[in-house]
Amino acid sequence: MDEFTRYSIVYAIVGIVVVVGLPMSLIFLRKRKREKLRRRGIKTYGH
Repeated sequence: MDEFTRYSIVYAIVGIVVVVGLPMSLIFLRKRKREKLRRRGIKTYGH
């Protein structure tokens, strides 16, 4: 029974990390992509 509770706690922690981390990483990547595009746009307009 102890192993079962230990595994359930581990899975719960992993699940929370995935549920919280996935949206945050998507937002971060989208923001970074936007910055890259903006920088590229400024470079092309500057010349």
